[in-house]
Amino acid sequence: MEAKQRVIEVKDLIDQTLQSMLNIGYSEKYLKQFRYSYKLFLEYSLKNSCQYYNEKLALTFLEEYCSIFSNKDVQKNTYKKRKNAISKLDEMHKYNNISSRKQFSRKKYQFYGALQSSIEKYLIFKATIVSEARIRSIKLYLERFSLFISKIDTIKQVTDLTNEHIIKFIESCSIYSDHTIYATVTSVRQYIAYLEKNEYIREKLSARIPKIAKKREKSYPSAFTKDETEALLNSIKRENPKERRDYAMLLLAARIGLRASDIANLEFRNIDWDRNQINIVQQKTKTPLTLPLLNDVGKAIIDYIKNGRPKVDEPHIFIRENKPYIKINGSSLHMIVDEYLKRANIKVPIGKKHGPHALRHSIATLLLENNIPISTIKEILAHKSSETTKVYLKVAQKQLLECALDVDFSANNGDKSCIQ
Repeated sequence: MEAKQRVIEVKDLIDQTLQSMLNIGYSEKYLKQFRYSYKLFLEYSLKNSCQYYNEKLALTFLEEYCSIFSNKDVQKNTYKKRKNAISKLDEMHKYNNISSRKQFSRKKYQFYGALQSSIEKYLIFKATIVSEARIRSIKLYLERFSLFISKIDTIKQVTDLTNEHIIKFIESCSIYSDHTIYATVTSVRQYIAYLEKNEYIREKLSARIPKIAKKREKSYPSAFTKDETEALLNSIKRENPKERRDYAMLLLAARIGLRASDIANLEFRNIDWDRNQINIVQQKTKTPLTLPLLNDVGKAIIDYIKNGRPKVDEPHIFIRENKPYIKINGSSLHMIVDEYLKRANIKVPIGKKHGPHALRHSIATLLLENNIPISTIKEILAHKSSETTKVYLKVAQKQLLECALDVDFSANNGDKSCIQ
């Protein structure tokens, strides 16, 4: 028996969705964007004499407004807003519940029915081998999966789960983006494999779950040009504690390519001043990484510690400038970059990513321009796969030079032994 679908008028479903989003912490400013999309959708449903919501109506609306099945050119920003709004609406219709990536820090995930206990045990196991951010993603997908399965009357215990039930759940995810579908199916497959390995279920289901191709976005990596990077860094005057901190953090991204999460989590013990090295375990991949501590980066960190950092007993180097003096959040780096972009009067095209990760991309383009092998760049940027690094080859040689920034490895006298 399939999960039961609610019969509900479009207008009532919109009201329920907006109220649920408000309850989990969405701001009025953010909801305003959704209301406009829902206004268009309600008008569309009335024009087509569809009083009640259904998935087919949602998909035809997205095709007309966003061309999701066509190759027509549409504004990425508009496409994302409409599709995000409709995906929330469809989620409310299917599950009478909204789960939100945006509210990770506030959201408490709940698992349902016969799968609840095994999912909780699986997450305890998974937490030992993947990052916290990945765990939050898995919780989101398995919350949806368990809620869907809990509405199937024939499933009273884990052993009642069949491949047909899993297929039905995957079909119900069609409203989401290709990336979300891929991530959902991957998470469910890994969870089912765990059930098989630990003998919760005897039937081999994981091998029969359809494989979803991972579609990479066909776009150039976002990167700042050399002039933009220098203008950004030069706009930080370092005349107060906050700017000394910001300058040191952005240099770590711009000069040696650390991810925002690793910058935020950098501790005093991670810096080997005698060998001019930074030694960390990456937040994203949980793998060790050693990188050179370049002269300008080291000087900026020392300047912040001596002349800007509050004198508190906190192991993390970069902390809030006001009480409570705790480590800065990795997500804050995007707002910090945005602040200095505006100060430097750098115009960012619509759709171009312009956070700390764009600074990291700039290093790859420079190294490619200087004929550094892909395998070496992979190690410097700590990519798990060379395929991730090869995306930079899509940028033309002239563009590479324009997107580059100067990286001075002279502090290590050309010795690559510190790059693991």
